[in-house]
Amino acid sequence: MKVRTALSLTVLAALTACANVKDVSKRDPVFYGSTQRTAEDYTNCVASAWKSQGVNFQRKAVRNGFELIQEDSLGVEAVLTTTTWKGKTETRLSTRIARRDQSIIEPANLCL
Repeated sequence: MKVRTALSLTVLAALTACANVKDVSKRDPVFYGSTQRTAEDYTNCVASAWKSQGVNFQRKAVRNGFELIQEDSLGVEAVLTTTTWKGKTETRLSTRIARRDQSIIEPANLCL
């Protein structure tokens, strides 16, 4: 029984480590909003706030906007996607691990 439990935990850890941007982005957003800022201005604001909090992330250009991708040792933890289309900028934040939600949501909200 202990071997089965240990094996299950090992498999779960391996599957969790495989999480990528696409997997996390498919999750229901923990934050969603729209702003008058451009995608670049908004992304810069959030990136600056996350950086001051010590959040490690990568910035990536996507069609009509940007993504901020927060990774840890288990893979992608959060993805903030901000795009501008026909003068309207929308942002969407999805996370895989709930423990960090509030600390990364607050800057996203304040930057709107």
